[in-house]
Amino acid sequence: MAALTERWSDRRAEPRVAGEQLRWRPNAVLRPGQTVVLLNINSRAALVESDARLRPGAHTELQLHAGGDRMTIRGHLDRCHVAALEPLRYRGVLIFDHRLALEDGNRGRE
Repeated sequence: MAALTERWSDRRAEPRVAGEQLRWRPNAVLRPGQTVVLLNINSRAALVESDARLRPGAHTELQLHAGGDRMTIRGHLDRCHVAALEPLRYRGVLIFDHRLALEDGNRGRE
């Protein structure tokens, strides 16, 4: 019998971009003011991490910052799990209401 890791395949519809590869700062805000770290993003969703509980089903906005620029992306939290116990950290997926164009310069840092 083959090991699970040998049979696993990546089923992602499109590649994700790591938060540190974006021109946007990885530290972001989920409205109404919850600080999160952007772990990765694609045109449809973002994986974020927080020290506060994330509530699946909640409609929210992700606010990204770069210098004086700010971008707001509306969506809903799809799922959440405990990522670490010491210190307590939560990870959640934010599904965007509208597709995001990452190829318009939001991707790389100059």
